[in-house]
Order: sequence, then C-alpha cells, then structure tokens
Amino acid sequence: MYTADNSELMKEIRDQRHDFIKEYYKMAVTDLDRHLKAGWQVIVVLAGGAAVLTAGHDQKIAVPIAVTIALISALWGALSVIDANLWSLRAIAFLANVESIYFNEEDRRYFNPYVGSHPRYEFMESLRYMFWLCVLFSLAVMANFIWEISSGDFSVQRILLVLKNMSLIKYLIWNLPLFVFVWGIQWIISSWLDSMCKYYNFCVQSPGPGLIASSKSARLINLDFLTGAERSVNNAVQQQVILHLELMIAKWKLINFLSCSSAFAMTVFISGFFYLNS
Repeated sequence: MYTADNSELMKEIRDQRHDFIKEYYKMAVTDLDRHLKAGWQVIVVLAGGAAVLTAGHDQKIAVPIAVTIALISALWGALSVIDANLWSLRAIAFLANVESIYFNEEDRRYFNPYVGSHPRYEFMESLRYMFWLCVLFSLAVMANFIWEISSGDFSVQRILLVLKNMSLIKYLIWNLPLFVFVWGIQWIISSWLDSMCKYYNFCVQSPGPGLIASSKSARLINLDFLTGAERSVNNAVQQQVILHLELMIAKWKLINFLSCSSAFAMTVFISGFFYLNS
C-alpha cells in the first residue's frame, strides 16, 4: 500500500507533474501563436467594410447605412484585437510562471533577460499595428462621410435647414454613423480597461513561484527546496508589473468616466436638437 512518504510513489508523482507542465507549456505556446495570428483576420473584415462603403458611394446602399456598417467592422476589429492581446499576455505570463520553475536569475544572462517575468499590459507589436489600422480605417470612414455630405452644393446653414425638415427616422439614420463612432470609442476604452483589470487579477492571483537566485538555490518540480540549498526567491519583477497595472487602472478609469460622460452628452445634444427644431 502506498503512503505519503513512499519514495517510489513520490518520484512517480514528480515525474508526472514534470511531464504535465512541459505539455501545458507547449499548449500555451500554441495558444499564444493562435491569438497573435487572429489579429490578421481583422484585415479581411476591414476589406469587407471598405466594399460596403464603395456600395454606398455608388448609391447601392444608403450612405449613412454603408458608413455605419463600415464603422461596425472597424469596431469589431479593434475589440477583437484587444481580446486577442489579453489572451496573448496571459499566455506569456503563464509561460513565465513555468520558466520560473526551471530557470534561475543567472540564466537571464544566457537565455533571455525576460525569463520568469510577466509582461506589462500593452499591445503586442503585431497586434498594435492591427489596432491602429482599425482606428485609422474608422477615421477615414468618417472623413469620407463628411466628404459625401459636403461634396454637393451644401453650406452649414443649408445642412442645418435640411436636418430641421427631416422626419425622425431619417434624422436618426443620418446621425447613426455619429452615434456608432462616439459610442464605439467608449466601448473600446471600456473594453481596454476591462481587459486590463482581468490581466491584473491574473497577475495578482498567479504571480508565479518567483525566480531562484542561482543553482545554489535549487528546488524540486513541486517547488520544495533541496535540503541545504539557499532559499532565495526574487518576486521583485512581478511586483513592479502589478504596481504599474494599479497605476494604469486608476488612470484609465478616469479616462473611461470622461469618455462615457462625453458620449452621453453628445447623445443628449443630438436628441435635443431634433426636438427643439421639430
């Protein structure tokens, strides 16, 4: 019968744990690669948005409807990139936790300087390009919308006169791109903050075992130190990441509040403009 102090059983458990962690590490690497590649799918969606915009220009679709669809495609792309970035950062943080089991601080000189370190909350390089592509696409869509409106014989006074004489349905449809644009910005900011908080919770709840100072502080796969080994563990890097996250969360909560207030004020203004002039 096996007992807790049975050496053969404990060796088998350590071996199984070792194999499991290595396989889990491989799965995390595959997951990271999948989420990084997901950002490139955004290009296909934006291309579809551009096609719809062209249809609107050719008057096959109402211009405000076409612009709204194009903006929604850019919004979907930006939100997808933020989500992919969160999963990528968490995958890297998990990999760092696994690295902390097998490496020590001296290994940073021989392998890479980021061994065992959680990454800071920011866009991965390739995903950053995808995000800004979505932002620039949405700005171009709005610029095109303004151009479509002003390309005829229109002055500001005439545009205001047309708006006053519109029915409620038409008024809402023509203002739909503006609503989507403004509230889309708010949604992106809120999503960025939410992802930041989720990553913060991960870092706090799973900071990892920390890197041992050197091979003199050797420990087993179950994180127990060898008898007589130096018990020196460094978690300073992880603490710096957590502190940085706390400062960023406070900052983005303020930005989120101001953005939401501005979007709400804009909505009230546009709604009030119609009723005051109807």
